[in-house]
Amino acid sequence: MKRDTINYFAVGLVVIVATGVLLVALYRMTGAGGDFDTYYTYYRNVGGVGEGTPVTYEGYALGRVAAIEPERREDGTWYRVGLQVRPGWRIPADSVARIHSEGLLADTVVDISEGGSSDYLAPGATLRGQPGTDLFAALGRVAGEFGELSEGSIRPLFDALRGTVDRVGGEVERRLPVILERLQSMSASLDASAGRLASIIDTRAVEQSHRILDNTDQAAADFRRLTQSLASINSDITHLVMELDGLVSGARPDIQRALMELRHTLETLSRYSGDILMNVEGASRNLNEFSRSIRDNPGRLLGTAAPKDRGVAP
Repeated sequence: MKRDTINYFAVGLVVIVATGVLLVALYRMTGAGGDFDTYYTYYRNVGGVGEGTPVTYEGYALGRVAAIEPERREDGTWYRVGLQVRPGWRIPADSVARIHSEGLLADTVVDISEGGSSDYLAPGATLRGQPGTDLFAALGRVAGEFGELSEGSIRPLFDALRGTVDRVGGEVERRLPVILERLQSMSASLDASAGRLASIIDTRAVEQSHRILDNTDQAAADFRRLTQSLASINSDITHLVMELDGLVSGARPDIQRALMELRHTLETLSRYSGDILMNVEGASRNLNEFSRSIRDNPGRLLGTAAPKDRGVAP
């Protein structure tokens, strides 16, 4: 019995200690105790932000939101948000506290974007605040704009398209029987034409193909004979050229001598051509005179005198 009592006491003591440790851990995690440096920032809308909202510095967990207090101004209501951060953490003066959310289902945090200034804020100073984007509000605006677009543009477009389709469908339905009838008659005409064409092709095409093949064979034979004749002519021309080459080579001295004699003869004729032409011209005049004399008195050829003209006495 005593051993059971000791066991119950030990179990209860362990439970109490574990509960205390858990409470202390939660207390430390929530930041309700300990030393912190407090900074302030202002927002027009603190949707998603409340006491205990995590504060990060470039994504690094740094503290939490301590309090949110509304302030009335001439331009409307602003909300003063107290940010408790780790003590001794230096924040540049141009840093920005932005309400940030990683996604639709992620928690909202106040993320401090580090500035580039060499001056640092003292605890209790005010950070420049920048509101975050409310995804649900943006989706709502997009949905509203899409609804307006649907009502103002898309629906009339679909109505006009539906009317056009109805008109085209009615016209097609009205003319479809006529079109089908014409298609059938056209198909019948094509069948008849195809039959006639097949019959023509069966008789004429075969005969023409045979004639074309015969002519092709005859042309090939003629071309072959022409090729043989050209080859023979080529051989004869080659032989003739070779003979002429041998003849010219063998008779070259005689040819040169004949050419020299011909040149001498031509030069002699050129020197005496003037005298020869003059003598020819004189001989031509003498022949003309002799011819005229014979016409006047043909008896000259026999050596007789010219006959006297016996005219009628007056």
